Amino acid sequence: MKRPGVISRLIGEDGFTLLELILVISILSVLSLLVFPRISLFFKGERGNFIVLTSIISKTFDEAYLKGDINYLVIHLAQPDHEMLDYGENIFSRSNGISVVKMNEESAFVDSSHPLLGYHGFPGSFKIEEVLFRGNESVSRGSVLVPFYPSGISDNVILHILANGTDRWSVKISRMQKEPSILPDYITFQDEQ
Repeated sequence: MKRPGVISRLIGEDGFTLLELILVISILSVLSLLVFPRISLFFKGERGNFIVLTSIISKTFDEAYLKGDINYLVIHLAQPDHEMLDYGENIFSRSNGISVVKMNEESAFVDSSHPLLGYHGFPGSFKIEEVLFRGNESVSRGSVLVPFYPSGISDNVILHILANGTDRWSVKISRMQKEPSILPDYITFQDEQ
């Protein structure tokens, strides 16, 4: 017994006609022209940079916890500091970016072998200006190491980011939370009390 229409095609008794295939391909083409540019705009600019930054922080947490290693998140501030070059010129000469390093058997810092945790530099419109530690210690030049331990903890840190020359944001890394928080304006640890 033959079933008419779409049901018979779904069951596999008949195939699609050339006209139906052309119609589906045309609809998908039009949708791709409308949707893909919007997706690429979503990941460009300030929003895309925050997605990359928070993703690398979360992945650093995962990597340390799951593999039982100490990972160091390296926050390369917009203003370089050449005093740290003795600890690894290729790592600490970077600026305005983020990377993850480990310590090898010779007690030297080396980049993580995980492809997602390599160095990522940010454009000039997304400046990492300052890193704050609990106790109000502030660093505004060079690179800052934030350890992520196998027990699932890190240090409490706040990053101050200037986006598009005017927008001030804070990214808060909390000691026992995998996901960092993104907050408007520059905050300090005293603001939370």
